[in-house]
This record gives sequence, C-alpha cells and structure tokens, in this order.
Amino acid sequence: MKLTTITKLFFSKPDVALRTYIIAPRDYAESLVEELVRRGLFEPLPPEEAGRVLEAVKRRSELAERALALFKELNSLVEKSVEVEITELPWDTDAALEKLVAEFEEVRGVVKRLLEEAERAREELEKLKALRLVVQRLSESGAADKSLLDYEGALLVSKTLYGGVREVESITAKALKTLLHATLSEDRAVAVVVLDRRTYRGLEAAVKKLEIPVSTLLGEALVLEPSHVDRLVELAEKRLVEIKSRVQSLLESRLHDLALLKALAEVAQYELGVLGKALSSKYTAVVVGWSLKSRRGELEKVLRAVRGYAVFEEVESAPVELSNLKPFKPFEVITDVMGYPAPREWDPTPLITYFYLVFFALMFPDVGYAIGLVIGARLVLPFFVENRETLRKLVNMATYAGIAGCVAGLLANSFLGSLLGSYIGRVVPRLLPSPPPGLADPVALGSAVMEYIKLTLLVGYCSVIVAHVIGLVKSAFTGRAGSALLEALVIAIAITGPAAIEAAIGVKTDVWGLLRLVNPSTLLYSTIALVVVYAVLKSVLERPLGAVLWLFDIIGIMGDTFSFVRIAGLAIGSAVLAELINNLILSLTPAVSSVSIALGVLVGAVISVLLHTVNLGLSSLGPFIHSLRLVMYEVSTKFYEGSGRRISPLLIPLLRVRVGSSRL
Repeated sequence: MKLTTITKLFFSKPDVALRTYIIAPRDYAESLVEELVRRGLFEPLPPEEAGRVLEAVKRRSELAERALALFKELNSLVEKSVEVEITELPWDTDAALEKLVAEFEEVRGVVKRLLEEAERAREELEKLKALRLVVQRLSESGAADKSLLDYEGALLVSKTLYGGVREVESITAKALKTLLHATLSEDRAVAVVVLDRRTYRGLEAAVKKLEIPVSTLLGEALVLEPSHVDRLVELAEKRLVEIKSRVQSLLESRLHDLALLKALAEVAQYELGVLGKALSSKYTAVVVGWSLKSRRGELEKVLRAVRGYAVFEEVESAPVELSNLKPFKPFEVITDVMGYPAPREWDPTPLITYFYLVFFALMFPDVGYAIGLVIGARLVLPFFVENRETLRKLVNMATYAGIAGCVAGLLANSFLGSLLGSYIGRVVPRLLPSPPPGLADPVALGSAVMEYIKLTLLVGYCSVIVAHVIGLVKSAFTGRAGSALLEALVIAIAITGPAAIEAAIGVKTDVWGLLRLVNPSTLLYSTIALVVVYAVLKSVLERPLGAVLWLFDIIGIMGDTFSFVRIAGLAIGSAVLAELINNLILSLTPAVSSVSIALGVLVGAVISVLLHTVNLGLSSLGPFIHSLRLVMYEVSTKFYEGSGRRISPLLIPLLRVRVGSSRL
C-alpha cells in the first residue's frame, strides 16, 4: 500500500480546480464548451464574472508591459554589469508584480529628479569651465574686471555667452565689440560681447538663453581670479559626481528587486502570451471557467480534437471536488452539509467517517436492527430521494452504519434484544452494557444504564480531546502558532480538569489516575493556572471577543462531553423497547400455542416482525440525526472550517429544444 493511500485513511486533500481559459475558433466555441460541460470537465463562469476576469487579464498584461518598460529604463542607468540569481518566485506573482511596479515607479520618480539635478549641475559645470577660460584669457591681458563680463548700463550692455557655435556667432556678428571669442569644441563656443542698448533689446531673449550668470557664480568680487573659478569648478565636479553616485547607490540597492521585476513580468507575459493574442483576434473566442486539476489531461485531449487551447491559472478562491478513497465516498454527504474545504484546507471526510460510525454503532447496538437498517435503506430510500448519486451514497452510508451496528450488537449480545441475542452470548462475550433479558432485574437494568452513561461520557471525553489534538496539528502545520498554543492549553486543561474536579469536590472523575501521581493541591492549582494563562492568551490573541470567548471554550469541554449522554439515551431506550416487545411476544405465543402450536409460532413470528419493524423505524432515525449532530458540533468544529465551495460542471444546463413543425 502506498504512503499516499495510508495517508488518505485519515486525511485527504481535495481536488482543487484551476481557472481555465478555453481558446477556440469562434465557429466551434459554443459546441466545444457544451461538450466539455456535458462531460463534467468544465464549469463556465457567469457572463458578468467572466467579463471581470478577462478585464483583469488585460490589466495584468498592461502591468507586465509597464514592468518591462520600467526595467528597461532603470536597467539602462545601472553602470555595473551584475548577474542576479532569482532562486524563488513569490507564491502570488501578480500581487508581487503589482507591488514592485508601484515601488519602482516611485524609484523612477526619485531617479528622474536626481538626473534632472545632475543635468543642471552638468550645465553649470560646463559654464564654469567656459568662464574659467574667459577669466584666464582676460587675466593674461590684464583686463580681469568682472564688469567686462556682466554689465548693464543705460547705453551699453556687456555679457558673457556660452552655447552653440552658430548661436554665439549670430550674436557676436551684431555686437559693437567682441572682447573674447573662443571655440571650445565642434559645437560649443564662448564669447564676451558688448552690445548697445537698442541691439540688446532686440536680442535679449537669445542673450538670456546663452548668458553665463557671472554675478551669480562669482558673487560680489570685482577682480577676477582664476583660482576662485577653479575652486567653483572643483565644487561643481564634486557635486555632479555625488549626484551620479546617489543614483547608482539607489539602483544598486534594488538590483535583486529589479531582476525580480523583470522575471515576474516575463512570467506574466509568457502566461498571458496566448491569451493576449486570442483576446485581440477576431477569429478566436475565449471562455473562462473552472476545471479540476486531476482532469486537466482529459480536457486538453478534447480541445486538441478541434485545435483548441487552454490556459490554466491557480487561484486562491478556487472551487474544489472531494477526492476520497471509495469506502469514504458515502460520508462525503456529511462534509457537503458542513461545507466544502477551501483549496488549502484538508478534507476531513475520513476522520468524520470514523467518528460517525463509532457514534452510530453505540446508539444502534443490535444485530437484527442493523440488518433491518441495511435492507430497509435499499427498499425505502428510493421513494424519498430522487437524485441517484445522493441515493447511492445514502444507501452505502446506511450499509456501513449497519455493519458497525452489527459489530456493536455482537459486543452487546443483542439480536432483536435478548430474543436471539441470548444465543450470541454463548459465542461472543458481552463487552457493551445491555438491559437484562425481559427487564426482569431492575437492579441490573439500573446498572446497565449507568454503565452505558459512563461509557458514552468516556467516549465523548476522548472524542473531544482527539478533536482538539487534530486542531492542534492543523494549526501547527498551517503556521498558526497562536492557535496551536491555545489548542495545546485546552488539551492540557481537558486532561488535568477531571482530576482537579475530584481534588476540589471529591467527585470520582480522575480519568487518567493523575491523583495517584501528583499531589491534589498541586494538580488543582496547576489546572487553575492553565485556565488563567488560557484566558489571558485568548483575550490578547483574539481581542476583543477573546475576553469573553475563553469562558465558553473552557465550559465547552464539559458541555461537549455531557452532550454524548444522548448516545446512552438512544441505545438504552431502543433496547428497553425491544425487551418490552419480546415480553409481549413471549406472553402471547404460549397462549395461542395452547390452541395450535403452529398458529402460536406463526402469530409470534408475525407480531415479532411487525413490532420490531416499528421499533426499527423509530430507532434508526435518531442515531442518524444525533451522530450527525455530534460530528458537526462537538467534534468537527475543533478542527474544520469548511469555507470552500464545490465545483459544479453541470451548473448551466445546456439543452437542445426543437420548436415548431417540420412541415407547413
């Protein structure tokens, strides 16, 4: 037996659906979807929801394009060539990509401002270098006066210009005098010109564009010193280097995220590549829905026949289908009532099956009634249940419950009560309490009732602890440390609680015999300390309601346990009624047999069948309902949420209806 099969004897993972995009030629799309639905391979989404999903696909495609554009823009600014290894992608790639795009758009804004600042610094540096040349030349000629470089008077204007060669020449050509004109490169020149006021007014806009703000750069100094300009150039160079360094530091600190941005964008584009083309094509149709992961191969095989294609996507809120071993299939009805598991939640059907059968067997411990239940389910249920799948599950469920009832009946030595059960006792020792034959001994009857109540309380107590242990394991595996700690405290309180009660009030409730190992006072105060710790943690972890709910959790241990007393009530009630019927039969049969032995036997048999059938009908419904209730409220609530939904491939009926006559 494989390990997965052994695991499925206790836990089962549901078969999770994938969001599926069916891409097919428009002429075949409708018939193709109809065929997929008919085979139970595909559940189409309603039009409105499908529209929202496809709109989200478009937004995702646009997001991927924005991400790649961001990467291209920012990557071009990284000076160092670095190889970044992406070892793992986030589970929710779309959310991660959206977050990274938002972050890098902010980074781009910061980088853009820094680059603009760097451009201004570069322009200032170029003007300072040009001014340095001018100052050096004028100093050599002995005309190092700032007023020659920047002066505006009533009649004359003197300006220092820097810019394109042609732009500078167009102004020097109209100047009264050009004090200095030098070409710095193929496209850059510097000049010091003197203009009359009238000419200046006509060229003011062009002059302002090329002007070096000498007064601003050199301050209040009247005499030009080359060393002063050299210091300004040095400071401007340092500032430019600093700005560029800030840009590189910012980008290098996000290199891994930048690489991840590209990886996620490429993944999204790869996944959406076919979808994007299909949505933009007038020859193809896209239908959105759900398909089970386990049947993906079947769906793709059908699509290949018509040259269709499918794109699959894992979604957090996907529907599921239960995937249990065959013996547990009938009990999926109970899981259906409680709610289907979420995609990341395990299916509790195997555990529910064990709990249900134990509870049912203890409520229905009679071989004859159990056999009658199996036969009656096959004869009666078809009149009340129309759905064939549900009928099959209920019949099989009744069969398994009947088998469990037979086992319990053998252990209780009960076959139509003591009518035939007394013969079982010759072969099988009685391990379960049962009323004395004919209810002849009231003391024995009272003793049997008390023993059964004790048994059911013990079963309930153990079931509650086991349910909390399962809840602890689930919380631990899902990483919910707080919930796991609370479950561990509840289990500890449930184990020490009975002994603490005996230590406090003297009632014999020490189930585990702890008082033989631990001092009563120590055990009592330890249990109280556990309750206090639980109350505090519950109040902190689940505030504000936790401050009240902790009390219900502690009291609930006792309440859930006492709820199992119903098992004894149903079992003893049915057994007592069976014995009363047997007494009636045994009193009537001799009276009739005095007339005719054959008639006596016949009457006894007929009355026995009729009355025990009535008791069977009255007794079988109670165990079914109360076993279901115990499983749903006292057990499964400790470890199961049931927040998912079932996939329904046949949710939309597709029928062809012929309307009208074929002849006029």
